Amino acid sequence: MKRLPIIVLGAAAALFAVMGAAPVHAANSCVTGAKDDYKDAKANCKDDLLTAKDACLNRDHDCVTACRADREDCRAASGIDAAIAACQATLQTAVQNCKTAFASGTPERATCIDNAQVAAFQCRDQAREDSKLALKACRKTFKLCAKACGPATPPVDVKTCKATAQNDFKTCNSNAQEDFQVAKDICKNVSHGCAETCRANRDDCLAPIQATLDAAIAACNATRDAAIANCNGDATCIDQVQVVAFQCRDTARENAHPGIVDCRSNFNACINGCPPASPSGAFLD
Repeated sequence: MKRLPIIVLGAAAALFAVMGAAPVHAANSCVTGAKDDYKDAKANCKDDLLTAKDACLNRDHDCVTACRADREDCRAASGIDAAIAACQATLQTAVQNCKTAFASGTPERATCIDNAQVAAFQCRDQAREDSKLALKACRKTFKLCAKACGPATPPVDVKTCKATAQNDFKTCNSNAQEDFQVAKDICKNVSHGCAETCRANRDDCLAPIQATLDAAIAACNATRDAAIANCNGDATCIDQVQVVAFQCRDTARENAHPGIVDCRSNFNACINGCPPASPSGAFLD
């Protein structure tokens, strides 16, 4: 497992030490560097996970990596990513047109944006349907390629081996996240201990909201699944049911939004009230 705490935190602390009362853009530059290190750390975690999973199946990692690259090329050739990107671009244009045409807070703007979102969902859904067979072929080709990598003599308990690899991946990501938070706090000259308390309070604030949202979305999906079963395979019926389910999930997210905004606002106020951290004590406070 590859971790970068010394490099990440050392770089942040070094910049912090020379910043003093530097302009805000210096702190922003520091945070940008911390984000880049965080991305690198997460990429290392993912690579470790894939290497470990390949080892669980006694497959040559470089060989399987080549198979994965071919799978990505196959996916790109299917056109799904480009199609979905086009759907999102159309959505952004449509939403901007709604904002230009209707005043903020009006029912007309809300309806216009909702209609644009539904159209974008239908666009993405069609893109997935159009690429379904091609993506299925990509997955099948990948499996055949991967199975040919190395001897087929995996450990006796492959399930446990993979579970261990997954747990190591979660730990690695958690460590990377913690390193990133420490580095950000150093960049912003905020006591890490105080900032962590603010984050814990934010998580406690968001937990019941997220639980309610998850339950609402699960109910939307359950209703969708039951309705699809009653469609008896009729494609038009299924498409209509999926649109209604999308609107149901969208409403659930909109209902959760004010509470999420309040939690974030309280977090920002908490962070702004934290005392500064000294470079020498930033790792200990």
